Amino acid sequence: MQVFGGTVGRAWRAVATGGDTPTRLRTWMVGSVVVAVLFGVLGAVGVGRRDSALGAGDAASQQLIAVQDVQVRLVHADSIARENYLRGGIEDAAKRATYETELAAVSDGLVAVGNRVLPDDAAMLAAVSAQLTRYSGLIEQARANNRQGFPVGAAYLRTANDLATTMVAGLRDVQSSLRSQVNDNLDGADTAGLWLHLTGWPLLVLLLTGGGWVAFRFRRLLNVPLAVAAGVTLLLLVIGGSMQGSAMSDAENATGSSLQAADLAAQARSAAFEAHAQESSTLIARGSGGLDVAWQASAATAASALARMCIITGDCTLVGTFGSYAEAHDAVRASDDAGDWDGARAASLDGEAAIAFAAFDEASSAAAASLGAEAASAMSSAADGLAVLRVVLFLAGLSVAALVLVGYGQRLREYR
Repeated sequence: MQVFGGTVGRAWRAVATGGDTPTRLRTWMVGSVVVAVLFGVLGAVGVGRRDSALGAGDAASQQLIAVQDVQVRLVHADSIARENYLRGGIEDAAKRATYETELAAVSDGLVAVGNRVLPDDAAMLAAVSAQLTRYSGLIEQARANNRQGFPVGAAYLRTANDLATTMVAGLRDVQSSLRSQVNDNLDGADTAGLWLHLTGWPLLVLLLTGGGWVAFRFRRLLNVPLAVAAGVTLLLLVIGGSMQGSAMSDAENATGSSLQAADLAAQARSAAFEAHAQESSTLIARGSGGLDVAWQASAATAASALARMCIITGDCTLVGTFGSYAEAHDAVRASDDAGDWDGARAASLDGEAAIAFAAFDEASSAAAASLGAEAASAMSSAADGLAVLRVVLFLAGLSVAALVLVGYGQRLREYR
């Protein structure tokens, strides 16, 4: 901005304090050419930086969704492990296969995301990956002891559960970091876009003022090259500003709607699986109702996330679906507290609670997948057109500079 101010100031001093007309013409010409080139270069750089920042925000949002998927799969696997332990020596084969699939997906997901995130986040994911191996071993020891009827299996299961909680905490730290990266990139994109206006409007003022002085000095209504240069500059300010504003608006809308809804859906699913796992743990402890405090905390987290998602999307179906499971869980706890452990176990594993939770799992899985795809699409398309605008701005700046040379050159030739 000091360059702009100095150029304009020198031009006005030359005009205001006298000097021959050719000198004034050259002053206007040189000043306008310099600002026009700066407009092309800095405007293009600003648009390019906004494009890059929005791209980085898009990448961070996709990594956030991927890490959330890893967390949901991990908690799902842990929930299945506890459920199958509750069944005793005879596991549900289909659930066991799902457990293995989910655990493999967690391992692959940790590697895939770890290769795309920042070093600090990659280090946390690597730690989770190392813990996953130990977790899997503990679950196998719990299974082996459970099949033989050894009570020590419950101790291995509790250790595995504690390790799963630690892994989830690590994944949540990574998610928090990625959310910050999304927001920081949006802030950076917003700031970068100002270069178009900080260079364009001074150029337009310089072109209009210089063109007005030329018209007054030479008593000619219009200098066509200068008028075209001013028109091109104004057009680019309007269209370019609109495109940049639209890109920011799309990115912010995607962040505040579909991405946030996908985030909440993942949080709700993770918390719901934690609650379901706690239900199994409570029954494994045979009537130790105090453990239901953990279920209540997880269920409250899931319900809160679903309520917020309902406000954003306008679809509150999952609120009712999870509520049905919560009611079925209350029935499980009532049976257990009344001394009917077998009835509570049956309801949790294959009865109303199991059916209600399966319905929530299916519906929330579909909703999370849909919202995740919508968020990815919205974020990736936000910067569409900025790459082209960057090139157009650079070429336009050079074109305006050329028009300035032609426009003032026409008047200068009259003195040769």
